[in-house]
Order: sequence, then structure tokens, then C-alpha cells
Amino acid sequence: MEMARVAHRVIFAVALAVAAAGGCSKAVCPDGMRLDGKRSQPGVNAYCASTTDKSHTTYVQLHPGGARRQVCPYVGGRATGPYQAFHPNGARWLEGRYENGLKVGRWVQWAADGRKVADGTYREGMTVEGAPVGFPATCETITW
Repeated sequence: MEMARVAHRVIFAVALAVAAAGGCSKAVCPDGMRLDGKRSQPGVNAYCASTTDKSHTTYVQLHPGGARRQVCPYVGGRATGPYQAFHPNGARWLEGRYENGLKVGRWVQWAADGRKVADGTYREGMTVEGAPVGFPATCETITW
């Protein structure tokens, strides 16, 4: 009976990892990170933890169908690092940077066909120049 429970858990963990990755051919977590199967929801999101530094984590939100929607890096539980978002077709949508949970620096937005449609500069989470393009980025709302 115990062996059956262990086998069931292993099968569930493998299925969760495959589903969250959108299939066997692509990994959802960045290199050097592992999927946290307890927090992740197959086909919806993936919580990834660094294999070497517990303070570094990444949240990956998925589009319906499994393609990456946004990739949010965290350090110490706060959004920190380069941010990326993607259109359902896989083309880049937004790029920017978070520091200590706030949008900072230059953020750029592209249309699904690859045309640059806007850019703006942020300081401490507020637009200070150009267009406010970071609105679809929701990393600061995710509780790690």
C-alpha cells in the first residue's frame, strides 16, 4: 500500500512537471532552477527555485495552452531582476527590470508582429519619461 502511494506521488510530480513545461520538449523553469510542484499549477504557472541559492526564485505565468506569458525574477521574496513577457505566439511583449519590488529603468513594449509600440522610463515604480508600458507586468503583486 505504501509503495502504491509513493508511486502515485512520483507519477503526479512527473505529470505536473511535464504539464507545467508545456510538454516534454521545453522546460518552464530557467536554467539552474527546479520546479516547486507544491505551489505550481499545471498549465497556469510555475514557481521555480534556484538549485544553489534559496533567496533566488522565479515565477512563470503561462498563457492558456502553456506558452510563457511572463517571467518574474525574485531575490529574497521581492521582484528583482530582468522582467520578460511574451505574446501567445511566443514573440516578446515587454521587457524591463524590477528592483526591490518596483519597476525601474527603461521598459519597452512590442506588438505581436515584432513592432516596437512604446517605451518608458520608470523610477521607484513610477513612469518618469515616455509611455507607461509596464502595466501588464504583475510581478509586484505576486506573494512569494
